[in-house]
Order: sequence, then structure tokens, then C-alpha cells
Amino acid sequence: MPFVTVRDGQRLYVRVIGRGQPALLLHGMGMDSRYWLPFLLPQLHRFRFHLPDFRGAGRSAGVRLNQADIFQNHMEDVQDIIGHFGLRDFLLAGYSLGGSTALHLLRAGGFGSVKRYLHIDQSPCVGNREGWTYGLWGERQAELFAALRRLQAVLAESPQAGRLTELPPPARRQAMDTLADTLAQIAGKPALRSTLRAASHWPWLFSRLVPSTHLGDLRATLCSYLSGGHDYRPALAGCPVPVTVLVGMRSDLYHPEGQMSIARQVQQGRILRFEKSGHVPLSDEPLRFMRELGRFLRG
Repeated sequence: MPFVTVRDGQRLYVRVIGRGQPALLLHGMGMDSRYWLPFLLPQLHRFRFHLPDFRGAGRSAGVRLNQADIFQNHMEDVQDIIGHFGLRDFLLAGYSLGGSTALHLLRAGGFGSVKRYLHIDQSPCVGNREGWTYGLWGERQAELFAALRRLQAVLAESPQAGRLTELPPPARRQAMDTLADTLAQIAGKPALRSTLRAASHWPWLFSRLVPSTHLGDLRATLCSYLSGGHDYRPALAGCPVPVTVLVGMRSDLYHPEGQMSIARQVQQGRILRFEKSGHVPLSDEPLRFMRELGRFLRG
């Protein structure tokens, strides 16, 4: 069955394709498991891929986050998926949010059955700290977090609202404008701002263009990121498996130096520099991404 029942009784969709050695691939925020499919076709005869849709994404869109710490939430779901399929000696890949989820699993001691790991464009520490400026949006993090706190304050004024459409009109307009501005800044695409602002006149359309308009999920996401997330650097030294770090060298979200530090902290680390890519090497350099994913899988 394509649905896996996790520990809180919810059912997550997990796409399983191919045959051979098992591989578990974790997608990023605003995506779902379908984004992996074009890159897997050449490998379907050698690997059996397990591709979950995280809570709120894809065919798991109706499953709500149920913890304030979304990284813990997703990690527990991944643990349950691993247990459900009995995955052993499997290959693991995580992109962006999926990368944080994988590192959360590492810190919890969950790499015992992992054979090797592919980490794609994500910092090992999302929140900036003393001596660390390689978190989300780098040295401009304070600017980004200020906008997110304004959004958090707007949502706090309507604690009973479940979706953007349920907010009072002034609050809905402010929330949508803040989301449009923030997503455009994060994506590094100024034109996206005008597109999202235009779509905000039709909430149904706006909800299709942003990662989530369910306010419970949005509140949990804001809380998790504004708290600084987690610092996974201490766990990297004890990583028991080889790690390949795939870095978009033009990434605006996460400075390449912070990402490449992962390969230097683990015992067996390798860096793949995607010189023409930003945060989404899957779309910026798709052919090379397909080749390098194949090399990682084949070891």
C-alpha cells in the first residue's frame, strides 16, 4: 500500500518504485516526492526508491504537523517509514528541508542502517550564532527573520483561524503581502513578488502557489525557523557513513562555505560543487544532477 501509518495514527503517502537496493529520498519545502521522478528513471532497474510526501505536501497534503518542532516531527515520520518498510543498508538523500530532517535523524542515532548519505544544499545550522554566519540567508538573516516575526505576529492575532482565507481581510492582506515578499526574497526572484501579490486577490490561486496556507503548519514552521532551528554540527563528527555534499555555489539561501563545512567535519566527506546552481540544482543543472545522483547511488 502506498500509505504508511505513522505513530500519531496519520497516513503518509510514500511512492515506491524500482527494484534492487533500497534508497530513501527526502524532498524540500514546497515540493513533494514527484520532483525526484525525472532523475530516477535510469536507475529503476537497480534501486528501489522510497519517496515520501512530507506532512502538508503532495498526497500527504491533508496531514497536519502536530509538533512545534517541525524537524522532530518529520524525523519521527521518517523513522516510522524506515521501520514500516524494514529498510536496511539503504541509501539516503535529503534536499533542503529533507537535508535538515536527515541530519536530525543522524543526531538521533538513526544512521545505523544507512550505507551512504547525499546532502543537497542545506546548512548544518539554520540559525546564525556567534562565529557562524552561514545560516538561512546568511548575513541578511536578521532582515529575513524580522519579516517572519511580523507575519508571526499577524497570525497570533487570530489564533482560531485555520487557513489564510479565515483571517480578517486586513490581516489576510498583510499576511499574503509578507509571504509574497519573503518567498520572492528567499527564491532570489524579484518578479515572483508581483506574481504572488497579484494572485493574493484570489486566495484559492494564492494557496496553490505558496508552500502552505494552513495556518497551523505555517505557525509551526515559523516557530521552528525563528528559534534558530538546530545545530547539527556536533553530530557530524560521529557520522558513521560516507557523506556527499552537493552545493549550489550560487545559493542565496545557504552560503556554500557553510554547506561545504559538512564534508570537512565528517570522517568520509566529499564535495560536489554545482557552479551554475542556486538553491535548486535539480532545476538549475538537471542533467548534471541526474548524472551525479546516479554516481552517488552506484557508489
